[in-house]
Amino acid sequence: MPLTPVDFDRRLVPGARAGLMSGPGTVSEPLRAELHLPSGELVASGWRWEAIGFTETAPPGHYPVLLHLLTPDEAPLMPVPLAVRLVIRDAPAVSWTMALLPGQDPAELSEDGFFGFPVDGGEGNLIDARYLRELHETDTYLEFVDTARIDLDFGDRLAPSEDDQGRQTVGFTIGSDGVYPTWIGRTADGELACYLVELLLFDDRD
Repeated sequence: MPLTPVDFDRRLVPGARAGLMSGPGTVSEPLRAELHLPSGELVASGWRWEAIGFTETAPPGHYPVLLHLLTPDEAPLMPVPLAVRLVIRDAPAVSWTMALLPGQDPAELSEDGFFGFPVDGGEGNLIDARYLRELHETDTYLEFVDTARIDLDFGDRLAPSEDDQGRQTVGFTIGSDGVYPTWIGRTADGELACYLVELLLFDDRD
């Protein structure tokens, strides 16, 4: 059976207690930014090249981005990133499924397997696939990424960035390299509520 999601809406409430593999702590208020999705085709990545978004698309618009953090009991001055959420609808997510790229089939996954994006450098980002295609077509991708990563390199945990053409991205710190899944949260009536990048730190999956 593939990796199963936790109840993120319950586990990521500020003030909730959470156990991590590194020890217990308290969920703190999330950091906030905003992302423009002109096409609604979201790419969650570790600054990768491919301009391929998830098969589940959102209505074009501007959406809040939340970086959920945990304050460890043993190191209260060193908050740990838990997840990054792109809020599409301000409504509770009552069910979660894995976000997929074209051609991915969860039935092919092994026990506890998942599809995710690789991270090398401890950082990720959210961006609209249309922006990535434009950047590749104009050969400005590397310049865009170098500029977008400056705030993260100087210690910001969540860093929105925009170029002179209005193309936006939101970068975020992850803390360690690896591969990370993105989940799709749905409302009680089946509408898309959010995308959530999980950083795989919960010590149980209820």
